[in-house]
Amino acid sequence: MAGYIVDLTLILCSVFRFPRNASPSEVQSVIDDFTGSSLKMDIHAEIRRFVQTVRQLEYQGNDVVMTKICDLILMNCNEPFGKAHI
Repeated sequence: MAGYIVDLTLILCSVFRFPRNASPSEVQSVIDDFTGSSLKMDIHAEIRRFVQTVRQLEYQGNDVVMTKICDLILMNCNEPFGKAHI
């Protein structure tokens, strides 16, 4: 689930990066570029490693999974992942 949240957020970040209307074909191009990107593979690998190593889902009252999702989004929102950037 965490991977899908990060994927969708990064796709939306790219689509809405510039203040204009994106056409359906431009949005599809962004989705296609992200789907085949090394960025997506790296993020999903990092999530798998994280899930395998985390011992508890909360630490001192903080949801560590939500924290990891937010960190991945903040670290990667401005990363280019393909040829089509709206």
